[in-house]
Amino acid sequence: MKTLARLTCIVAIVFLSACTGPSSTRHVSLDDGEPRIARSSTTPSVAVVSAKVPELVDRPQLVFRTDSDQVVFSEQYRWADPLRREITRVIASDLGGLLDSSGVEALPGDVGIDDVDFTLSLDFQQLDAIVGEGADVDVFWCLKHRGGRIFIGHSSFRQPLVRTANDYAALITAQRKALRHVAAEIAMKIAVYQER
Repeated sequence: MKTLARLTCIVAIVFLSACTGPSSTRHVSLDDGEPRIARSSTTPSVAVVSAKVPELVDRPQLVFRTDSDQVVFSEQYRWADPLRREITRVIASDLGGLLDSSGVEALPGDVGIDDVDFTLSLDFQQLDAIVGEGADVDVFWCLKHRGGRIFIGHSSFRQPLVRTANDYAALITAQRKALRHVAAEIAMKIAVYQER
């Protein structure tokens, strides 16, 4: 067991040395860069207004867990935008695609939400990138309909790494995929309500 623990630590140190080496800082994004397809409708309209994230990951640096009690802040890799903003943008993009609506946007606070069908806020309990494993996401979400109905949901996922990859890009991809799962659950709730 000690040999396995040492081997895990060595792999983590080698991985993290790439994140803390002397090369220049790289700015990364949760946005996968895929072209957005024009939506066929403007409804339902959704404003993604906020995403709270744990203080541990609410910082410019990428944060990696190497095991249950070790956390590393990368100075080499930093978010291009605050993580809260990255999340609202990618969730809005995913919801727009899943609902086939061009009326889904990430909007700061209460700006421009008077005419939307739903407002969405997210409260992440966990958003971890775990070296050698993948991403853990645990989030409560609140969906408010313009008619006053409020839906509280909870989504929790572990997104494993692609077998052949174990680097910062693979961990970001795992986080991105986990957020797609969250968006899919929210889109399902919206679609069911719209059909009533």
